[in-house]
Amino acid sequence: MNAQVKSPLLTHSPFKAILSFSVPLIIGDFCQQLYNAVDSIIAGRFIGTTALASLGSAGPIMNIVIFLLIGFAMGSGVIMSRYFGEKDYEALKKVMGTALVIGAGFTLVLSALSVGLSRPFLKLLNTQDSLIGGADNYLKIVFAGAIFTYLYNFYCFAVRAIGDSYTPLIFLFVSVIINGILDVLFVVVFKWGIEGTALATVLAQMLSSVLCVIYTGKKFSMLRLNRKDLKVDGKIVWEITSYSLSMSIQQVFVYVGRIAIQGLVNTYPENVVAGVNSGSRLDALLQTPMRGYTNALTTYTAQNMGAKKYSRVAKGYKASWLVVAIVGVLSTLVTVFFAESMVKLFDSDAEVISAGKGYLVDIGCGYMLMCIIVQSQAVFKGIGMLKTFVVSTFISIVFRIGLSYLFEHFWGLEGMFWAPTASWVIGSTYCLTAMLVAYRKILAPLAKTQYATTLICEVNEQKPMDV
Repeated sequence: MNAQVKSPLLTHSPFKAILSFSVPLIIGDFCQQLYNAVDSIIAGRFIGTTALASLGSAGPIMNIVIFLLIGFAMGSGVIMSRYFGEKDYEALKKVMGTALVIGAGFTLVLSALSVGLSRPFLKLLNTQDSLIGGADNYLKIVFAGAIFTYLYNFYCFAVRAIGDSYTPLIFLFVSVIINGILDVLFVVVFKWGIEGTALATVLAQMLSSVLCVIYTGKKFSMLRLNRKDLKVDGKIVWEITSYSLSMSIQQVFVYVGRIAIQGLVNTYPENVVAGVNSGSRLDALLQTPMRGYTNALTTYTAQNMGAKKYSRVAKGYKASWLVVAIVGVLSTLVTVFFAESMVKLFDSDAEVISAGKGYLVDIGCGYMLMCIIVQSQAVFKGIGMLKTFVVSTFISIVFRIGLSYLFEHFWGLEGMFWAPTASWVIGSTYCLTAMLVAYRKILAPLAKTQYATTLICEVNEQKPMDV
């Protein structure tokens, strides 16, 4: 792709453009989730329930670090999308170079801190003594390889920012296959235990990131960074930092909530911990369609805002409602009818299956509300409403934590499983209200102004000017 090629997100019909762009993102997100799911399946089937429970205890801590890095890369991608829409390719490259330097440094520091603090965090979460050793070893290995996670995601968001969502998928496919092969080799053949699953994940991500960096530099000239590009541009540091920190904070809120709830889950017997872990892995997989679609919606919104095609932004938001309805209903139906069969993939123990099924079915009943939240947040990010975006996440997480402990106190484990859906009721209400205000005060007026300008130019037989 070169500077003259237009992104389909700027030219095709909104519904078609967002949907086609989202397909590889959905597949890619699903494959990304398979990293953890495969680890859990291998651990549960070939190491034992204790190993599966250890992964469950490690999961929230691992995710808060990994998704903090992904949030940083995501924020940079939104800014690059806007500059690509504006056709300011020099600024796009400056953003990319600055973000890569800052992000890599941040990743290395965070990685070192995480390796040193993994055991204290596990103890803070009331992790049972029988699970701490395996969980700590798993976390230390994964955190040591965090730089590969950042590099892969950074280049993925950079490529997506210029309208290509398929290239990163190729490398992810290769990585998932390698991860599965290494899992079997290290755990089933070499008997390296839970440490083998972590090592397999890191090596697979390393391969994926290296291939992505090399291929991106060769194929996309505007994303090819030389040594002179790898410097911090003081003029755009604040812009990158504000966007990236907003995305990172949002990711942190989500997983801080899960960590708080994991501390509650860890007070239950080992088999229950393993079951909830299985349900949460499946929950993450089932949310991939909407996450992938809304990531595409964010890129679409940012590109069209940069190109000053405001009417397309409004049309894109309206078109997304059909996907919200379809994905929300289908996801709920899958949890209701297939939860038990899916949980059995992880473990055959009856108590594990019961806990996993209960968690998945109860949380699945709120998927429509979850879809509304992430749909609104996608638009907030694309049009620059960062405070609203962060506040919407904060509201959902605070209520999820509070209601989890409250419901568990009165109704036990079943009550805790219903807390996410209850929190999504509150979060979706806020998001819909904020989105209605944004549409009436920002999107609709901009679209009308653009339409009026186009009509005036057509009457005067002039080309429309950007507004």
